[in-house]
Amino acid sequence: MKNREDALLEIYERLKENREILGIKTFKRTPTSSITEADLPCIFMSEETDSVLEHSKRNKTGYPAKRVLEVVLEIVVSDTTNIKQLYLDMRRVVFTERGSDPLVFNPVLAQNTFINENRTEGPTGYGLPDVLGMRLVLDLVYTDNGF
Repeated sequence: MKNREDALLEIYERLKENREILGIKTFKRTPTSSITEADLPCIFMSEETDSVLEHSKRNKTGYPAKRVLEVVLEIVVSDTTNIKQLYLDMRRVVFTERGSDPLVFNPVLAQNTFINENRTEGPTGYGLPDVLGMRLVLDLVYTDNGF
């Protein structure tokens, strides 16, 4: 689980460091409180389904195990923001190595841990006036040593 947390922190730091460039007012990991219009545009990062892909055949406990975690990055904006451009910019930041100049594509986040793009959802209106949302769903593939 250490590799999982290290990778999640790397995604968080990549977005946090580029928050101003992206024009994001609010960025929350595993949000528990609601937002207001003053918080827009914002990004939420949440952890979804975590599944075992392959158990170790060398050890009766099944560890180390190869796992995949769905990480969802959800953009919420007012309808005056170009959500598709913000989505593309956010995706570029997530897949770019921190501090690289020129930009270097780097899906490796931690030891034995990397991300793949799974799917895009939206844009959607949530049934609220003047609010749009879009989701980038990543597969975080990592090795879990069992502790």
